[in-house]
Parts: sequence; structure tokens; C-alpha cells
Amino acid sequence: MKKRKFVSCIYKLFSMVKRHNATHQMEEQVSLHEVLVKTSYTTQITESDTKNLDNPVGFGSGFIVQYDSDKFFVTADHTIHKDDYKGEIEERTWKDYVVSIFNNYTDPNNFISTLITPLDGFYYMEQFHLDKSDNLPRPVDICVCKMKAIHLQNPFLTDQVTFTNGEKINAGEHKFTIQMECFEEPNNAKKYFVFGKVKTKLIDNILMESQNTLKESLKFETTSGDFLLFNTQELITDKEDWEGLSGSPVFSEDGKCVGVLSDVLENSKSIWVIPISKVKMLIEVAIQQEVSND
Repeated sequence: MKKRKFVSCIYKLFSMVKRHNATHQMEEQVSLHEVLVKTSYTTQITESDTKNLDNPVGFGSGFIVQYDSDKFFVTADHTIHKDDYKGEIEERTWKDYVVSIFNNYTDPNNFISTLITPLDGFYYMEQFHLDKSDNLPRPVDICVCKMKAIHLQNPFLTDQVTFTNGEKINAGEHKFTIQMECFEEPNNAKKYFVFGKVKTKLIDNILMESQNTLKESLKFETTSGDFLLFNTQELITDKEDWEGLSGSPVFSEDGKCVGVLSDVLENSKSIWVIPISKVKMLIEVAIQQEVSND
């Protein structure tokens, strides 16, 4: 049986207990598996004019970063701007889709529905001309949204996950946010991990069906342009085994977040990740923008 890996980096726990109305800081060690599950948020993508957020056109992932007193949802930009990443030439079409987070929580007033939280007001890199010198830049595949009180009205909970080493994350546990001090640059000496849901679908627009997946022992190879290149141990023969993971945080074996999963190359071992430094840069610029808008 494999041993549990523990990490000591500090995360925030969404307590969402209404009488306290606060978040509590986790200072004890937690397992790497727990971090992977509790920082992973599944999203659905719908057309902007879709009523009641029915009929999703895709699914993705994301995570929540705590920056001082603010929370930011981070995901891959291509989940919001699907049409900007089609074909060999990637450019802005300015068509937005709606990204919503699955809460894994049932509203006591409506037991037959799956509660989701729609987000808005996303920021992306070229909006501020960051890191680009050409006039028609290729989109950088990250975006962030400052979460407001309306986005935090309901808890974000886990569903049950059991790992091959016997470790189990119970359903109904509160999820984590990632602290900025848990960010770091990758190196060749560590192993890296991604967790999330693939092959997600809705049944009668009510129930969500999906498969949990753990991508483990990924190896950092090099930096290439806007991306970090990682390799899997085995050949990626079916891209569907990764579909739905776009926007996931990539973690080191000691629980440090190094980037955002962007894409994989089928029939290769290549995984493309946006560096966490770009996330930090975009969050800091978004904060300045929020202040100037007030």
C-alpha cells in the first residue's frame, strides 16, 4: 500500500457556517490527496444567452486563490472564450461564454436540482497588454474573476473520492482556497500532480455524471514561450481522458501550486501549463483595476 503524502503549506477552509460567517485557516498538515481534491472546482460552460444555465457546451476546472482579503477564481481562458482557440490561428473573437462552478450542494428548498454558481467579470492578460509586444497577440490561456459576496452565498463541497492507497475524502467536506505563499516555480527534481473530473455530463439537466481522475508523477521539462512543458509517464493516447481538466491547478509533491493546466498533446507525453507567476501577475493587475473602478 502506498504511503500518504503530507504537505504543510497553509490553505483556507471554506467553513460557510452562517452563525460565524467566516473562513478558518488550516495550519495542520493535510495529505496531498486532500489538497488535490479540495482545491479542484468543476465548472460548466454555457452560451451567454442560455436561460437558467441549461444545455452546457462544455466542462472545465478551476481553483480559488486567496489574496489578502479577496478571493479570485482562476481557470483556463479557453473555457470562457472557446471560439478564440479554434484552429491554428488563435485570436480574439470577443464572444464570451458563462462559466459556473458546481457547488456539490443541494439547496434545501429544491432537492432535485444541482446547485451551481455562475461567475462574471473575468480578467484576461491581453486586456492589460501584459507580456505581449506584438499588435495581434495570441491569447494567453488564463483568466481570473474576483469573487463577490453573491458568489459565496452557498458552500462548495466535495463528493466522495477513494484513492488506490485506501485514503478516502468524504462527501460534503468544505473545499479549500489556495494561499499565495503556496505558489512556486517548478523544478526538475519534484513530481507533479493534477486531480479533477473528466467525461462530465448532465442527465436530464439535473444530475451530474463524471469520472474522478488523478494524473500523477508528472515531470517538469522546460519553459517554452507562455507555457511550462510537463511530461506524463505514459503516452497520452486518448485526449478525452483529460477533457474537463482545463484550468486545474498543478501541484508539486509537497503541495505547492506551480501553474494552470492548459492543454495536452495526443499521442505524446506533453502537457502544457500556464506558469503560476502569470496568475499572480493577472490577479495583482485585476486588483488595481477593481480599485480604480470603485
